[in-house]
Amino acid sequence: MEIMIVVAIIGLLAAIAVPSFMRARMRAQASTILNEARQLDAAKDQYALENNQTGAVTPAFVDLTPYLKAGSKLATGGGADTLGNAFTIGTIDTRLQVAAATKTTLSTATGGDIFWGPYS
Repeated sequence: MEIMIVVAIIGLLAAIAVPSFMRARMRAQASTILNEARQLDAAKDQYALENNQTGAVTPAFVDLTPYLKAGSKLATGGGADTLGNAFTIGTIDTRLQVAAATKTTLSTATGGDIFWGPYS
């Protein structure tokens, strides 16, 4: 009888903890993607400054690669985020955008577009 109570308590604790762990994992992925967006946006700014580029120019991901840490997942990922969705780089004057599929996938952990700030 006691073993059944112990098993029931462990099951109850697991049922409470697992959703929290899943949400924390999704939040960590979202934070990683937000950091990647910031790094790419900074790389775009650096590219524009060093190459005298103005507003209407849209740099390709290859143009931004020299301004990213060599060998990093972001530099070798071809412009895709942690979930494999491509960032929208846009022109020099516009902010980089996180993929809609990424925002939808992580929406339960991020609470919507407010989390993504200028990259939404």
